[in-house]
Amino acid sequence: MEKWLKPWMGAILVLVLIAAFGLFAVGCGSDDGDTTDTTGTEATDTEDTTETSEGEAGAGDLAEDQTITVQIASEPPSLDPNLATDTTSALVINNIFEGLVRLDANGDPVPGVAESWEESEDGLTYTFMLRDDATWTNGDPVTSQDFVDSWLRILNPETAADYAYQLFFIQGAEEYNAGEGAVEDVAIVAPDETTLEVTLKAPAPWFVPLMSHQSYFPIPMATVEEFGDQWTEPANIVTNGAFTLEEWNHEQDISLAKNPDWHGAADVSLETVEMPMIQEATTGVAAFENGEVDVQRDIPVADVDRLKDLPEYETFPLLGIYYYGFNVENEALSDVNVRKALSLAIDRTTIVENVSKQGQTPATSFTPEGMPGFETFSGIETDVQTTADVEMAQQLLTDAGFGEGGEPLDVTIYYNTDEGHQAIATAIQSMWQQVGVNAELQNMEWKQYLDFVQNNPEVQAYRMGWVADFNDAYNFLDVLRGGGGNNYTRWSNDQYNELLSSALEAGDDQARYDAYREMEQLIADEVPVAPIYWYTDPDLVKPNVQGWHPNALGSTTNFEEISISAE
Repeated sequence: MEKWLKPWMGAILVLVLIAAFGLFAVGCGSDDGDTTDTTGTEATDTEDTTETSEGEAGAGDLAEDQTITVQIASEPPSLDPNLATDTTSALVINNIFEGLVRLDANGDPVPGVAESWEESEDGLTYTFMLRDDATWTNGDPVTSQDFVDSWLRILNPETAADYAYQLFFIQGAEEYNAGEGAVEDVAIVAPDETTLEVTLKAPAPWFVPLMSHQSYFPIPMATVEEFGDQWTEPANIVTNGAFTLEEWNHEQDISLAKNPDWHGAADVSLETVEMPMIQEATTGVAAFENGEVDVQRDIPVADVDRLKDLPEYETFPLLGIYYYGFNVENEALSDVNVRKALSLAIDRTTIVENVSKQGQTPATSFTPEGMPGFETFSGIETDVQTTADVEMAQQLLTDAGFGEGGEPLDVTIYYNTDEGHQAIATAIQSMWQQVGVNAELQNMEWKQYLDFVQNNPEVQAYRMGWVADFNDAYNFLDVLRGGGGNNYTRWSNDQYNELLSSALEAGDDQARYDAYREMEQLIADEVPVAPIYWYTDPDLVKPNVQGWHPNALGSTTNFEEISISAE
């Protein structure tokens, strides 16, 4: 047995974060800006692990009113941990629920409901020892059976959970979800109320930090069964996190309150978290400058140059990609040469320098730079460039029967309502017009948009983002798994799916990275997506907000580490 963080993996994570800071210091699938490896016998306790964050959060005299107001761009589509798939929902869920572990500001796993864990010598079986002071807000203890119930619910085919695939590392999970296996064969066991045993089908070095993802959170099954779809409403919901859901005025605001019964409540400074839903970034900035908002998470592109000069402007690293997806089953986009032409016509450098202007890096692969092994699978043969190749794009369209002598290509670009997404869509519309493509723009509210791009066959080109759930390229490449819950392109490639499986069974890191390289090559060859840029995470943060540290893996923020200092 080893200490829970292997030395080599700790070094990799440090390099990832250094790379992210280096790439992004100039200026998550999410609605607003867009949506690790540990093992061991005993985890470091929470106080020791989070000493730096808590020290920063508690630095100086605290304000009497420990209330923070954080802007969110839209209504969270779901606060059900089994069903949520976006970063807005995750921001709330991560603070009202708690999984086996949490991620600190550096993206490292620290104890949550599990106070310690062990990994078997073959790397297949994990045993989590739950703390005995973890409780639900109704007073019931959080038990290992609560985790079993949640995990089996998200895997149940009837739940139709998009994130069910996150549990496919577990023996029997994928088969059960596909309707080809029995629930009894899913290797999750609760031998007693405070012990949880999980057996994987192959070693997954990122498994423990993945326990911080909402898809692995426990749920109060009795509450779910009693209230059905309404179980997450404030009057009904039962949670186990550092904060409780006090109010949810749909399409308006969300309010969280400190949970006095949470096991770490003594170290939590904040009493209230207000989350007004401010869709227009310019409106949010005005509210910030008027003192009505403490953290403005959306930066309007038209105002970036001015806001960058403010002392409240902070940029955080974020391992994620902003991309355009193509519905390969749509007749207009079924030809790979058409999709290649559309991708080639995009000038990514112009977008990041003149449109988004927040220090992003033009993306030439689906996996962002900074992920372990990136140098191995980044050297693929691809037509994707940081600038546009208008001539080649026009030739490909002509070869496909569009343009000169053929029918004009008409494409609709779909994006969720947001000033930044609109600005990028307008720029790409202009770039496509230069190669003879007529592009129409169509925006929708976030919740409606997610449903549309996933289920409506009329979707053609759409904008989407993905930020890391764990520190491995598998997390990005799994998005394009054939039939996967987050693969809205309708693209499926048997070789690609087989490579995903082989990556899990790889004997060492290099073999896994080689599989990733082949997958990236298939993406470049068949173009189900057009990478646009790799993310940064800029925010406006009031100087009296201490401990605001979104981590690079998912851009989640733990409100229990934040305090408001006296002005």
